[in-house]
Amino acid sequence: MASEPVAGLVLAGGLGRRHGGIDKGWVNHQGQPLVEHALQHLERCGCDPCLISANRNRDRYASLEVSVLADRRTGYLGPLSGIESAFLACRAKWLYVVPVDVRGMPADWLAQLHARVQATGAPWCGTLDDGRLQPLLGLWSRDLLPMLGSYLDAGGRRVMEFVRPWQSHALALPAGFSLSNLNTPESLQPD
Repeated sequence: MASEPVAGLVLAGGLGRRHGGIDKGWVNHQGQPLVEHALQHLERCGCDPCLISANRNRDRYASLEVSVLADRRTGYLGPLSGIESAFLACRAKWLYVVPVDVRGMPADWLAQLHARVQATGAPWCGTLDDGRLQPLLGLWSRDLLPMLGSYLDAGGRRVMEFVRPWQSHALALPAGFSLSNLNTPESLQPD
């Protein structure tokens, strides 16, 4: 994979509606903010550069010493807008996207996704967790950028609709792994 640079993107640009409007990236989980957990995963995977998509608290995110990107498009259009902005801000061929509130993927998940796109030739590979597609936890090719721009220009916002042509290429998590989607206050409570 060294011949193909992979940038890492933490998606933290949403409105945090399920958390009462607070910025999910700064919600503490196991002693540190969710954004730090996500960045540590990207760094362990060897992503370079690591980026954060954030439309609020940008100065606070910048204190983590990574590039912080606001959506190029106004109006909180959703994660596809953050992905588009990340591709426009970096030169990487591939973008490994990790939602700020998702944990539980294997340490080598990027390598597994990359092997899958190499085997299938698909420009996108998302994650299957117990049969459910998690489209934002995945590897995105720069080749998608023109289609992504056109989709957003036409008013498209739905991630599942955008990735539908490549859904059959999604990769199932290995046995013993299950994602934690920490997108509500209740999901952050200890077991």
